[in-house]
Amino acid sequence: MKRALCLLAVLALVPALAWAQTTVDPRCTQGGQQACVDWNAGVAIAVGSGAPATWAKTPAQKNISAARAARLDAARNLIELLKGINLTASSNIQGAMVADDQVSTSIQGRLNGIRPVEAPRYFSDGSVQVKLEANLREVVPEDLYLGQSGPPQQIAGPYGSPAGSAINTGAAYTGLIIDARGTGIQPAMSPKVYDAQDREVYGSAYVSREFAVSQGMVGYAKSLDQAAQSDRVKGNPAVVKAQEAKGANKADVVLAQSDADALRTLAQQQTFLREARVMIVLD
Repeated sequence: MKRALCLLAVLALVPALAWAQTTVDPRCTQGGQQACVDWNAGVAIAVGSGAPATWAKTPAQKNISAARAARLDAARNLIELLKGINLTASSNIQGAMVADDQVSTSIQGRLNGIRPVEAPRYFSDGSVQVKLEANLREVVPEDLYLGQSGPPQQIAGPYGSPAGSAINTGAAYTGLIIDARGTGIQPAMSPKVYDAQDREVYGSAYVSREFAVSQGMVGYAKSLDQAAQSDRVKGNPAVVKAQEAKGANKADVVLAQSDADALRTLAQQQTFLREARVMIVLD
């Protein structure tokens, strides 16, 4: 009887173990079992599997043809993932590709530069599995998520220490962490931050294009600790709580008025917003 119970316990673990083994990458903050996104690093990761071609005779030919098929499969999985990625709170990559054939051609062409994450895995049946990754900011044309922006605008006041804010406007901060857990926030390449009066506090218009292109508008994490350890904000980041997520894609963030006003004051004296040193914590 005891032996049977042990066997049942092991069998009960099999689905969970199988799922864990087929998860794309532990770094990911969004995605599924074939492709996912590490939003902190700004990379999309996909796995693909391939079998040897029917014409392959030698072991070398079988390995090469299977690896080629696996790479094509991974690229297809990556394309499907990319289509669902939000550009802003009101647009996504699929919509941009449908609206403009040149955008579609450009993105698919840029995928030629995707790189392997690790060595291919070879199986006894001759099949091969590969894992590839692509930097989102290298694959997606920057005008899609940043627009035709010029030099960063100056964030307007007020100036001072708004009552009720957790932010000390007299302190020096290395970045901003927005705790958006519980709001239903969804990642996007170019989200915006608003105050309670629907006025923009942070967005691509206020960020140096150099920083936005090199590291992205924001990073995303699954916990406050993970966000605080990110090189983007590490040191002494300001931490605020999001009030809600807004936009059709639920990608923009609304802050309490006092916190928004405190950030506007800090923006006159410090550079972390202009340098896109912002992390958002997801559910």
